[in-house]
Amino acid sequence: MTYSKPRSGAGLALLLLCAANFLDAMDVSTIGVALPAIQTELGIPATSLQWAVSAYVLGYGGFLLLGGRVADLFGHRRVFLWSLGVFAAASIAGGFVDSAPTLIAARLIKGIAAAFTAPAALALLLSVFGEGSARAKALGVFSSTGAAGFVLGMVLGGAATIISWRATLVMGAPVAILALVLAPFVLPTDHRRTGPRPHFDWAGALTITPGLLLFVFGITNAASAGWQAFPTWGALVAALVLILLFLLVEARHRDPMVPLAIFRRAKLSHANAIAALFQGSYVGFQFIATLYYQDVVGWSAFATGFSFAFGGVCVMFLAPRFAAIGQNRGTTGLMTLGVGLQAISYVFWVLSVGNINPILLVAVSQLLLGVGYAMTYPSVQVAALSDVEDDKSGLASGLLFASFQIGGGIVLAAASATFGAAPSFGWNPYIAGTAFVAILAATVTLLAAVGPRTSTSRSNVYQAAE
Repeated sequence: MTYSKPRSGAGLALLLLCAANFLDAMDVSTIGVALPAIQTELGIPATSLQWAVSAYVLGYGGFLLLGGRVADLFGHRRVFLWSLGVFAAASIAGGFVDSAPTLIAARLIKGIAAAFTAPAALALLLSVFGEGSARAKALGVFSSTGAAGFVLGMVLGGAATIISWRATLVMGAPVAILALVLAPFVLPTDHRRTGPRPHFDWAGALTITPGLLLFVFGITNAASAGWQAFPTWGALVAALVLILLFLLVEARHRDPMVPLAIFRRAKLSHANAIAALFQGSYVGFQFIATLYYQDVVGWSAFATGFSFAFGGVCVMFLAPRFAAIGQNRGTTGLMTLGVGLQAISYVFWVLSVGNINPILLVAVSQLLLGVGYAMTYPSVQVAALSDVEDDKSGLASGLLFASFQIGGGIVLAAASATFGAAPSFGWNPYIAGTAFVAILAATVTLLAAVGPRTSTSRSNVYQAAE
């Protein structure tokens, strides 16, 4: 699929796409620090409270593959505008929720909307910017806003909670509405396809979407109810059956939702694996560190959220530069160094927690984490999209974002299980949980180091030769 040039400057188009990307990432973590206030006002049981966070991840992770494919088939701009409108409406509705079901429903709808917005936005960026340094810089800025949105979500959520916990749900709406007003004037229009339109793979959509939903539900439920709970293992078994059916369908469909040959692209598959594991390591650490800073050190929700700001600032300023380096010099080495710095940060935290001043602990660990995250996040995106055609960019983006979400859920569940089981073995739960994350990060560093050294040569995509 090709696109006409945007009627306005590419810079404004990039600004709008980055704003949407920031909102999608921010909403993953922004509500976390508001949970105590939500529980007090709405009277939500503790067992149900975590679904205020998990519902967004459930919708986001479960619909990403469908969102990416729909954007490729029906137009990236069209899907971007509709999904951003739904996101804005759900954000406003969140300010009026009066019970746990309405809160969870609003969060779920926002997550589903983000699952369509995110891959469409990244595909639009690839269409707006041509090959070479301009695209590398744009991708770096886009990556940095997504990473910063996730990392700074807790900071912004803590600040908004000072006003009202409802502000954490509504604060993205004005930005989304402004983007909706300006987007039709600056984003490229979708050209009509030449030739017959591909048939939509309904069988694929009806197997992979509930399959991913059940999988994300299962691993999310494991973090709160345990792996032996029927909703956990029952959902995972059902997910496995649906995903196997999906693979059978895709192998036989003439216009598959996910052409299985895409997984033979070494750069894309390697980048997806790194994305899932490095993001999962960070989410697991964030979960444990947040508990430590509040329950042991005694910091407030705002102070705890603010403790992650330093890393977020590093990501905002450094990610665009590392994206350009990855574009020009290759991504494998950059990913390896980035995940390695994160592993060092986790090891430092394990060895230093309780032995040094908490402020110094935060400063050093966040510096290493921020620089490492700024290296890894854009490198993963450059690598994943380096040998994918434009008409599959939405699908590839959906695969990548799904890797981030699902990897985060899996590792969070494992880190939470380690944290919960540690006292029965006489271990400090904070040290045990972070040690698990550190070991995983060290393993991911080795996996990153053995990544592919070449990329497919194409005239219309990234050249990421090592």
